[in-house]
Amino acid sequence: MTYTTLDLTGKTAVVTGGSSGIGLAAAKLLAARGAKVLITGRSAERLAAAEAETQFYTLVADAGDPAAIEALRAEVESRFGALDILVLNAGITPFAPLGAWDGAKVDDVFGTNVKGPWLTVQALAGLMRDGGSIVNIGSIAGQRGGAATAVYGATKAALALMTRGLVPSLADRRIRVNTVSPGPIETPAWTKTGLPDDVIADVKRQRADASPAGRYGAPDEVAEVIAFLAAPAASYVNGADILVDGGALAA
Repeated sequence: MTYTTLDLTGKTAVVTGGSSGIGLAAAKLLAARGAKVLITGRSAERLAAAEAETQFYTLVADAGDPAAIEALRAEVESRFGALDILVLNAGITPFAPLGAWDGAKVDDVFGTNVKGPWLTVQALAGLMRDGGSIVNIGSIAGQRGGAATAVYGATKAALALMTRGLVPSLADRRIRVNTVSPGPIETPAWTKTGLPDDVIADVKRQRADASPAGRYGAPDEVAEVIAFLAAPAASYVNGADILVDGGALAA
């Protein structure tokens, strides 16, 4: 079997958390390669800006809200009829040490980062065409510890395990499920960690210095891997967790 392009003409795609950062970069690349793309996000303002800049369809949706997920399923069915590509990028990244968490805050992070993707796959799997592709966006935080990232990392570890669990569940329909785990990437998510600006700057500098790449990655570099996994060229890649971290985890 030979593939000559990564063309996605005629394919339909949903990118959750697609209004900024990695999600927006992935949505733009999928669209550039021919897919019809619907993006979701919590911010109506950012979604409107993305819609004005591109040809995306948009839907305001909270990734952890079951009612919003059902609304997404209805929108996909109405707009596309069937789905080929699902990129589960929506997530929250609160950083805080032991002692700074209460039950509600833990529930919120797991609800958005774990329950949300699971319920979204469950809701949209029936609309996916045979041979489709699901890409979960994890993090290297799910593979190493950190005093301030323990809860966030736990959600990403759970997401990677969920990926592997979904593979046999969808194998009879040839729907592939993979994880992409970025390392230090320059995205607006840093502003949502809850850390002070000076702490963010210090952490970012330390991580860049410690990386074999000597720098932060760009959302476009992660998007290239997502788009590859979405394409027929990746037909034998299933259940993988692909690092896009400049070698940070190996350092």
